Amino acid sequence: MFVEARTRPVLAEVCRLLGYPDANAMLLRHHTNAVYAVGDVVVKIAPGDQDLEQVRAMVAVVGWLVAQDFPTVGLHPGLSQPVLAGGHAVTVWQRLDPAHDNPITVSELGTLLRDLHALPAPPVPLPVLRPIHSIERSVARSEILNDKEQDLLLGRLETLATGWETMRFPHGASLIQSDPQVRNALRRFDGRPVLSDWDGAAFGPREWDIATIAVHCRRFDPPGPGAFAAFTAAYGWDATAWPQFEELCQLRELQMIATNARKSRPGTEAADEVHHRIAGLVDDGADLRRWHIL
Repeated sequence: MFVEARTRPVLAEVCRLLGYPDANAMLLRHHTNAVYAVGDVVVKIAPGDQDLEQVRAMVAVVGWLVAQDFPTVGLHPGLSQPVLAGGHAVTVWQRLDPAHDNPITVSELGTLLRDLHALPAPPVPLPVLRPIHSIERSVARSEILNDKEQDLLLGRLETLATGWETMRFPHGASLIQSDPQVRNALRRFDGRPVLSDWDGAAFGPREWDIATIAVHCRRFDPPGPGAFAAFTAAYGWDATAWPQFEELCQLRELQMIATNARKSRPGTEAADEVHHRIAGLVDDGADLRRWHIL
């Protein structure tokens, strides 16, 4: 089971390689990955079933972005990455400002994504974005969904899959971050915002990143439902004018629900949140219920 008791020994092994004491390591997050702050670095431990080649591709993408002078958090230069420790793929990152006192704004995300999407295709074998397959896989592997919830999610997916297959994306495909949000951005200590968390880096439609921002704006606090206009102004294109944008946002929401259903354990607050989101697919009218971040 992917819990802190399992990842602490992995952290200790990596700290020995770095020459850092692990006794004062601070757990930042333990959900998709286990993320620990140790001195001037951040150690990210992937689940044991994470594809090592995917992590290697992510490392290559980050190296290429740094070479392009794109504002991103950099990997710690002191060792070859990823590290394989205790059966887990581990990456070590430069520690930046988490920006709790000066949060990243949606407008800043608009500028970061505009610049990211303008880059040429990197010379790295990127996975292709496949949300339909991802949702099917997550629903099948979830331990918390009952039969009714599974049927609801798969029925909704069947409807949305047809639209995905026929979508004509106005801005085409490029390197996408795939999960841009204020929690996946940090600040350098001079205040400059940078993107982080490239686990989902893929080749896909730019509109997928934009839909992710839109979903976060309407589902989470902060930034709130009125914030998407600020993103649009910074990015330079109003996606809401594209007739298929709402359908894409619904598919993105479905993927977020399914992914967290796969990651959540029965009887946890995360599982309760997933059930809350699924209930909203049936009960919500024009006023969409707010979600709690996981």
